[in-house]
Parts: sequence; structure tokens; C-alpha cells
Amino acid sequence: MYTGPQYGYQKLLNDTRPSIDFQTNVANHLGLGFLYGVNSDWQLVVQSEFTGLAYSYNFYPNFPDVGDARRFQVRGGQFWNHRIGLRKTWEKGSHAFFVQPSVGITMIRYSELNEADTLGGFNFFTYRTSTVGSLALETGVKFYTKNKNYFTIGLRHQQGFGVLNPKDFNWVNNVPVSIIQRRGSYTGLVLGYGIDFKGKAQETKDAWKSGREERKNEKRAAAWGNGAYLGVTGFLRFRPKVERIPNLQFSNIYGGNEILAGYTFGSLSIESGYGRMSAYTRATIGNGTDLGDFSTSYSVGMIPLRLRYHYDLGNQNKFRIGVSSAALYTLETHYLGSSSIGFITGNPDFEGYLIRINPLEQQSKGKVFFNGGIFTEISIFNSSMLTFNVSKNFGSPDVGLVNFSGQFKGEPVDFNASGSLNGWIMELGYKIPLKSMFR
Repeated sequence: MYTGPQYGYQKLLNDTRPSIDFQTNVANHLGLGFLYGVNSDWQLVVQSEFTGLAYSYNFYPNFPDVGDARRFQVRGGQFWNHRIGLRKTWEKGSHAFFVQPSVGITMIRYSELNEADTLGGFNFFTYRTSTVGSLALETGVKFYTKNKNYFTIGLRHQQGFGVLNPKDFNWVNNVPVSIIQRRGSYTGLVLGYGIDFKGKAQETKDAWKSGREERKNEKRAAAWGNGAYLGVTGFLRFRPKVERIPNLQFSNIYGGNEILAGYTFGSLSIESGYGRMSAYTRATIGNGTDLGDFSTSYSVGMIPLRLRYHYDLGNQNKFRIGVSSAALYTLETHYLGSSSIGFITGNPDFEGYLIRINPLEQQSKGKVFFNGGIFTEISIFNSSMLTFNVSKNFGSPDVGLVNFSGQFKGEPVDFNASGSLNGWIMELGYKIPLKSMFR
């Protein structure tokens, strides 16, 4: 099983004005592989993985005037890679080096709009698959655990041969139409975990069973002791009362996640990593009974620096409670794009509305806000912990700065608004100490 960040190679073609400032972003991949030993040094490998290609661009609708820029950040497609290869391994005791060439295919699923009735304007979608061949080369290192399972870290480059179905920009009215060319090529980091299914002798199995309870206690003691750890969390953020919109309870709850690395020494732990927190910028337009609620969603990247203090309950290394405090440094805002809501009618007896939401320069990057709360940790699998945390964000900078403009109920609209990251946090996390991983 493996995952990791990757850089997918994409190219913008036919941008003749030019009006699209295009750039490729880092995405990720998730895969599963099966390896069969041919001899002591060679293995036959079959892999299947899901990948994404991400990109962003600035669109200038009034080019060469760049004042009305609209920024978009999107995923450029969802791809499947299937490959078969051979892996050569050089064993070095507790670790091993490997090189793996392979051949395969890359597939993308897409839809085409078809017009079945030109008079009635009846349309339908047909789903198709675009496929190209590919070659890949992977190299890396395996680190063995005591039971011969292993962790891997490696680097892979895949080169696609042929062009997949392109992404076009028909909506910007360029002639010729600008497109993103994709071949399924990428370079990425591969982080994995392998399980050894080879049979063991009966004597080995009996010895393993007899020492199970002792190993369990040793692993739990190692997990709850001093040392480095890795963690991942998901959380819900509840918008503070002063920022909530009445009668919209569920839309006042936002999500987020963090990937963390930390170190425990005694009763203290310090951790940091990378996280994203979803948010909305909302505005209420109108007065009296003629009110309209308008919003746009996005997420804000952040780097947390957190200090935890805990107290273990009992002597079984199963449960602890503690307090935490953190400072969070904001990074880029993602997925904040231009949009329009509503319509304008020609009926004088009915006043419609059309509100345009345009992102402005993000002032939140490089700001600091804070979090404090309480947490509990319980033992799971004898070598890791589940973490439950209740905390509160405060001191948030303004995020998601946008301009609302247009018309509402016959009245002009033009003002700026922003959101915040304050509120109560309910968090569920999984933490695995590195010391217990290699026992």
C-alpha cells in the first residue's frame, strides 16, 4: 500500500491572447501493489493506483487589462494507472534497496455532451474512457520490521505515450480554444507499507504465539513512552454565534484535517505539520423581509505549532488526559474562485437579482491565530492511540476576502466581505509512535 505527493506534467496549448496564467500544482496518488517472488532477488510486481492532477490559473476576462483577475484552483482529472513490472532488490540486513521498471496504461473517464434533438434542444451525456500506454521507473529503500513487514520510501517517474482527452476552456471564448494537454506523466514521492505473506514454520508460529502477551506489553510501553510520532486528524469547526446565519445550522459547521509529526518527552509533547481548514464568506443583502444570504466556500492552509501536557491514568498505558495550546500560521487560500448567483428578469412585476462574487487579494497569508483545549488518548492496537480533542480557535485573521457586486431587488450592490477561522473544534485523530512501528 502506498501514497505520496506527485507533480503531474501538463501543458496549456492555444493560449493566443494570452489571457490564462496557467500553472501545474502538486497533487497526490494512492495505490495498491502485489509482489510475487521469482527468486531471492527478483519479484514480479502488479500495481494499480488512483491519481489526481491539480492546476490553477488566473483568467483575465478584459485582457490586456489585468485588474479584473479571477483565480481558479481545481483538480485536472482523476486517473487510473495500471502497470506490471519487475523489482530487483539488494538486501542490506535491516533494510534493502530496490529498482523497479514497469510498463502499463493510464486511463481517464470523461463525459461528452450529445444533442439528440436539435429542435427540442434535448441533450444527454455519454461517458467514455481515454487510454494511453506508459513506462515507469521506481527506486527506493525498504526498512524491515521484526516480523519482516516493511516501510518503503522511494521516487517514481511515469512517462505517458500518447495524449489523453484534453481539458478545454470553451467558456473563455478564445479562438482557437485553449486546452490542457495531458499524457499521464508524473514524478512523485512513494511512501508505502508492505506486508509479508510468506509462510512460516510451525515452530516459528508456536514461538510467536507464546510470546504474544509479552510483546503486547512491550509495544504498549514503547508507544506511550518518549520518542517521535506521526499523526493524522480530522475535525469539525463550529462557527461562533456572532458569525452564524439564523436557521442555517448545518451550514455553520465546517471541516478540516491535519498531518502531524511530533515528539514526546515525559509529560510534554510538541508537534507541527500541515493542515487545511474549510471556511465560508457570507453576506446578508437587503432589509426587512427582502433578505438574501450569499456565500462562497474555500479552504485555508496552515502550519500548526502545538504544545501538549498529559497525565496518564492508571499503570496499564491505556488512557491519558491533557491540555493543549497552539499557534497556527496561515498559508495560501484554496478553491476561492469567481461565481455568480441569481438572475435578472424582464418582468416589471418581479424584481430578480444577480450577485457576482469576485476574490480579492488574500490578506490572510502569513498571519497567526491561536487554539486551546483539552484532549484524551486511548490505546488502540497496543502500538498507537486514538485522540479526542475539544478546543477553540480565537484571534483569527480575516480570510476569504471577496467583493459582492451586482443587483438585488432593484438596488445596486457593491461591497467587500471576509470570513474567519474562529470557533469550537471537535477533533478525532490517530497517532502512531515511531518506536512502536519498528519493534
